[in-house]
Amino acid sequence: MKDEDERFTQLVWIGLYRTSGTAPWVWSDQSKSVFRLWGNEQPNNYGGKQFCTAASLTAQWQDAECPSEYASVCYLVKKIYTVRLEVKSSQNVNDPAVKKEILLQIGKILKEKGMAKYAKLSWKIQPDENVFQKKIQSNITQQTCIF
Repeated sequence: MKDEDERFTQLVWIGLYRTSGTAPWVWSDQSKSVFRLWGNEQPNNYGGKQFCTAASLTAQWQDAECPSEYASVCYLVKKIYTVRLEVKSSQNVNDPAVKKEILLQIGKILKEKGMAKYAKLSWKIQPDENVFQKKIQSNITQQTCIF
């Protein structure tokens, strides 16, 4: 019995659960679960109250009760946003110190607007190894001809 007790204490909740013995399995972000890696004879809802899914040391899933003492696995969805920025300055904006200061100011404004604390800002380096490109003004006007 001791080996079995030890095996069950080494489970990690993977974020998959259900609200009752007949409810569908869903992830903690409320998305439906289509992937399954159940161990033999699992899920079995032993005792009628196993509504969480835990991974064992062999990585196989089993249903289990949902006590708060399980370790859990968390993840963040990495999102990348690209923003085009126009800077009007007499300084060399590709100078590392100037780029750093601009990025700090942008970060400060975005955090005030609710950007997550763990978000990271960085510059996209162009093929010429600069961040900023000079905008070339064109005096050419587009002419439309009607026949």
